[in-house]
Amino acid sequence: MVASPRDLSLGHAGGVQITTWKITLLATQWLLLSAQTLPEPIYKPRPLTPGYVEWLRQLNYLPPPEFDHEFKGELKVVRGSQQELRTACPNSFHPGNIALGCTRLIYDTCTIYILNDQGLQATGWDYEIVLRHERAHCNGWRHD
Repeated sequence: MVASPRDLSLGHAGGVQITTWKITLLATQWLLLSAQTLPEPIYKPRPLTPGYVEWLRQLNYLPPPEFDHEFKGELKVVRGSQQELRTACPNSFHPGNIALGCTRLIYDTCTIYILNDQGLQATGWDYEIVLRHERAHCNGWRHD
C-alpha cells in the first residue's frame, strides 16, 4: 500500500521530515545561490590631458617631451610584485619607498619592470604613467 500525502503526519513532506533547521538551511542556500554578485570596481585611470601631463612633468613623474617617445631598440616589459622588482633592480629603490618600476638597459635592449596591476591600483598609480617614465630612462632620461 502506498501512502498519500494526507496519510503523512505534519512535519513531513514526501516522506522527508522537514525541521526548522532544514528549512533555514535550504532558505540560506537558496539565498546564497540566487544572490547576484556585483563585479569588483574597475580601476579607471585619470585621462592624460595636456594639463595633467604638464603637471606630471613638473613633478618629474613624466619625462620632458624629448625623452617621451617610443624606444628604438628592443623593448621588453615585465610585470611583477614589489619584491620581484627589488630583486630585478637592486639598489634602485630607497628603503621604505614603493617599487613602481625600474629599467635595465643592455646595449639596444631595454627591459622595463613594472609593478603588477594589483600593486599599482593599491598605490594609486597608472600603468601608462609608469611605462612612459621608465621608457624615458631607456631613451636616456636621468632625474634626481
